[in-house]
Amino acid sequence: MCGRYVRKTGAQEIAQAFSAVDSGQHLALNFNISPTSDVFVLRTVESAVQIDVMSWGLVPVWAKDVSRAASLINARSESVAEKPSFRNLISRHRCVLPMNAYYEWKPMKAAGKAMKQPFAFFPGQNSDYDHESHFAVASLWSTWRDGDGNVLNTCVALTTEANERVSHVHNRMPVLLTKEGVAQWLSDDAVAPLHLSNGIPDEAVQFFPVSTDVNNARNHGPQLLNPITLAEETPETLF
Repeated sequence: MCGRYVRKTGAQEIAQAFSAVDSGQHLALNFNISPTSDVFVLRTVESAVQIDVMSWGLVPVWAKDVSRAASLINARSESVAEKPSFRNLISRHRCVLPMNAYYEWKPMKAAGKAMKQPFAFFPGQNSDYDHESHFAVASLWSTWRDGDGNVLNTCVALTTEANERVSHVHNRMPVLLTKEGVAQWLSDDAVAPLHLSNGIPDEAVQFFPVSTDVNNARNHGPQLLNPITLAEETPETLF
């Protein structure tokens, strides 16, 4: 699953990368976005791609409260059409999460002790999945209302089976979209383009190990993306 990710660009840069309309909403840069955080999303509004702000972690429309949001940050693309929380969203509630990078963890040993080593994943340079240093992650969104009529828009990122490169770290990866894939995913004319989750090539991503400082959700600075050298496995053996 993708449990943390990076926003090192603002709304204007995202709008430029995806030819989207900037709605004027501002979010601070964050190199360690965690579940239930406010995030930028791209969705189609009146035939135009627009940047909106939603909370990361889906709250189904039928939920009694928001307590499940932190556990619904990812949805498996293979079964999303069958799950009650997601199946009614596929046809008209699709969106895209722009990410500069995301983190994943691999069980390893350091100094003889078991630990989970974080890795940062970036768009592969010159690949069709690199949107001016952003990933485009296929996602779904929903609107939830409490008993007083207050509205909360939330989103969930789709995942798929990892390609060979990503599988060195984790068995799942986000559903990454090309420029054409973004257009199809956000199109009102497409009913359920879940085929876009298949066959994401190795060149779509690059990665390296980073400090375990990222494990603490209170750490948000750019130093979290500094690559490190592992004591027992060098970066060259991981690619």
